[in-house]
Amino acid sequence: MTCTKSRNRMTFERLKYYRHLGGGALTCIKSRLSKTPKPLCFSLMVTNKCNCNCDFCFWKHKSDHDDMPLEEIQRLIKEAGEIGYLDSILWGGEPLLRQDFTEICKASHDAGLYTKIATNGWFLQENPGFGQYTDLMFVSLDAIGKAHDDIRHLPGICDRVMNGVEYHKVHSPKMRIYVCCTVSAQTDFEQIKEVAQYCKDADILLYFTVNKSNQSLEEAQNVKDTELESDQLKEVFIKIKDLKKQGFPIRNSDYFMDYIIDKKNYYECHWPRISTVIYSDGNMLQCYDRQPFINVRGRALKDVIKDPVFVESVNKCKDCKLACVGNYALDASGLWKLEWPAIKSLMQIAIT
Repeated sequence: MTCTKSRNRMTFERLKYYRHLGGGALTCIKSRLSKTPKPLCFSLMVTNKCNCNCDFCFWKHKSDHDDMPLEEIQRLIKEAGEIGYLDSILWGGEPLLRQDFTEICKASHDAGLYTKIATNGWFLQENPGFGQYTDLMFVSLDAIGKAHDDIRHLPGICDRVMNGVEYHKVHSPKMRIYVCCTVSAQTDFEQIKEVAQYCKDADILLYFTVNKSNQSLEEAQNVKDTELESDQLKEVFIKIKDLKKQGFPIRNSDYFMDYIIDKKNYYECHWPRISTVIYSDGNMLQCYDRQPFINVRGRALKDVIKDPVFVESVNKCKDCKLACVGNYALDASGLWKLEWPAIKSLMQIAIT
């Protein structure tokens, strides 16, 4: 009997992730002591276009503007590295629709950023070059087989995700692979468990996101229609947390899952001070109404994050009452406040 080493085992290559985490903690402390935010995560929507038509998508009604050209994106990423940002997340829409996406990932890699991407997985083998410049990939998978195809309104996408994952396990061995599973009214726990089993068998990681709009906007009605109520979310995450205890490769923090299980409805949000989120037309949007408040096109990034409009907008988010349940926002806000449960949970994730 042969023993196969997990591709998620600790390796020298992963040490740079610890540098990323340690640097993030130091940056949070520096930013706490300053009135001017010092963001560490560069989040860029590289395109608003997508080949899926998901019912719970925030952006499906906002695909009518032009994406920034490659040269503008490369400039912003280079400046992000020079300013001191530590990581990037490149997403869409579907980023692999851009034929220049490999060049975008290379720009992030060359800038010294820990480079992450989020994709629906359709083009993983058709546009695969990004893998050599990417540290971590999130690929969407909400159920197994036709159930996932139906959720994404794209026949055959589940097979393409799985084939693409296997391809990159071979051809992008240094890239960590996460499945990103959206918990919504369109899936039940048995389907979720099947996804968890697939990830365990495939030796890849699993991350759950929660579909919740926290908006009254008419354009977000499609999101609200697929939300689970707090009681339903609680029951699902009690079971998900149990799967994690059983050894399934779930990388959501206990800090995040306990928030949902305890049915909390408010936390002090510091996410905008930590992460700079730029949309495909160059706008930054206010969280609470998705309206633009500043644009980065043609402006030095260092000037944008010192602009009084930017500073005022991100600083006032700590008083927001929307209680978004984005994993990233909740975990990062707990880290910002140096809350031990958040630090402990994130440390546990980092060493596994």
